[in-house]
Amino acid sequence: MVNAVSLVLMKGDKILLLKREKNRIPVIVMKEDETTEKCLERWTKDNISVGTSKLIKYDKTFNIEGYNINLVFVDASNSEVSIINEGLVLEPFDISKINRFEEELLRSVVIKCKSINYRTHAIELLEKVYNIRTNYRVRRPLLELEKGRMKSNKAINLIVLSLFVGVLLSIFLFNYFGISIAIITVLMIAIFFTVVGVRNKSYLGFFLVLSSLVLSITYGIFTNELFRFLNLIVIPINLFSGFLLLTYENLPFKLVTFIIAFLEIIVGKSFENTSKLSFEFKEKFSKADGEKKSKNMKHIINGILISIPLVIVLLMILSGADEVFSYYLSNIWDYININNIYDFIVRVIIALVIMFLTYGLYYSLASVKVANVNNKTFNRTFNSTTISTILVSIILIYLVFTKIQVSYLYLNKALPFGVTFSEYARKGFFQLVFLVVINLIMIISIKVKTDVKNSKSNNFLNIIYSVITLLTMNMGVAAIYKMNLYIGEFGYTRLRILVQAFTLFLCIALLLLLVFIWREKLLFKPIVVSAVAIYLVLNYINIDNFIAKENLKLINTRAEIDLWYISTLSLDAKEAIDEGREKGLVSSEYYNYWANKRVAIERWYEYNYFNNNVLK
Repeated sequence: MVNAVSLVLMKGDKILLLKREKNRIPVIVMKEDETTEKCLERWTKDNISVGTSKLIKYDKTFNIEGYNINLVFVDASNSEVSIINEGLVLEPFDISKINRFEEELLRSVVIKCKSINYRTHAIELLEKVYNIRTNYRVRRPLLELEKGRMKSNKAINLIVLSLFVGVLLSIFLFNYFGISIAIITVLMIAIFFTVVGVRNKSYLGFFLVLSSLVLSITYGIFTNELFRFLNLIVIPINLFSGFLLLTYENLPFKLVTFIIAFLEIIVGKSFENTSKLSFEFKEKFSKADGEKKSKNMKHIINGILISIPLVIVLLMILSGADEVFSYYLSNIWDYININNIYDFIVRVIIALVIMFLTYGLYYSLASVKVANVNNKTFNRTFNSTTISTILVSIILIYLVFTKIQVSYLYLNKALPFGVTFSEYARKGFFQLVFLVVINLIMIISIKVKTDVKNSKSNNFLNIIYSVITLLTMNMGVAAIYKMNLYIGEFGYTRLRILVQAFTLFLCIALLLLLVFIWREKLLFKPIVVSAVAIYLVLNYINIDNFIAKENLKLINTRAEIDLWYISTLSLDAKEAIDEGREKGLVSSEYYNYWANKRVAIERWYEYNYFNNNVLK
């Protein structure tokens, strides 16, 4: 171990720091057999002059990266300080300019000064910043990031790739979304693998990236406007989440931590690093042969100014000499109108904005490092006896509720007077789903916040949690059963299918909750995988065709079936609606209203299977 001295010198509200971005508090390596005082005396001769000052040594040493560091605090509030070394500076104390280890040093200074009852303006400032009182608690960010820089050649290549993305999107955004979304997604993935690369082999990361690609392909197949809207949100979130997992090995996939990482790196740092594009470009091209380029630019401008009148005269002469040339020239002039100019300007602005944002995104992933993740632990403040009492009372209520459901809903027992089975079965779906969500959140919250003294108490609570979970699963099953009865009477809609899928997802989450209760495994990862898997299935099962097909089957037996609703479905329902028209179930009026949703496309990248084949 190398012995060293860390010097914390303060004068009023200012602290002595090194002029650099990190590791700013001076650390002086001690010579062999040198004392702390001698080391400081040797160093100050060449670096800083301090008058009579209070010197306080911390009792313990700090071990970090092979250094055995002795902490010394010098309070120069009442002394003259003269800096000799230009690499040092006295600047107002700002906690954001020091790292985590330096925070520990300053905190130790405050604790030591409090223990010897030494109080000055400098100590009061530190105490105020850290909020140190009798029970000290460090306030650290959950995620500590370190700024870095991309390699110059990769940064320049990224400019070209970002410009390509910007140009493509400025074209695609003004046209129908077809296979263009898949093209952009493939391009974004390719840029990630080329510029950033896989630094952490995360199966979940690959799964999220692949799921984004699979969802992007739906724009070339289906026309369901609900999913087309939702996927514009889901695809980027999935894609960029996958990029995070494939980039950072030390980033845990926990709910709060990952959301913060997404917001800070994907959103915050991406916007911040958009400025790096112009910086890297200037650094690459402005230094070398700047004077030569300046001279060449003058000659180019002179050439352009001379060419403009010359070109005008030549065009006038040639248009008079050839009628065909004159025809094409007049067509070009007709195309260059004020609307086309506005359109061009808007597209250029959009391309530039997307270019800068894309550059900022990949620059952040390639250069920003996760220095440390400060995992926060929950304070277990709930008393286990109190919680047990509350949960047992809830179980008793749920048991009575479940008994009634089994008897009257599942076994068709005779209902009380005035209550019909159809009304009983159809009502209460959303209340049950709401209770399932509340119970899921309640059990997780209570589990992590309850103070359990011994294994016996822990096992008893786990049994209670499990019973409530199983009873809640029955509520989920009952909710699906009620919705099926309702659908049997009134037919399918998108909302009814989606809420059933959501309820199924909740039941899967409850099964995972049982694992969490007994084994205390993290729930976030399997829940995300389940949610993405169910969402992928919903995108590809063609729910509009299923709705139309099933509702047309019920049309002769259920007066409540709404044919108008069927005509509002997307073009994905082609098979079922064509069949219904052949059987005379769908009138020409409804069919024409449905078929008029077709979008006339002119470009290959707008291709969509159902949109192109609706009239075939």
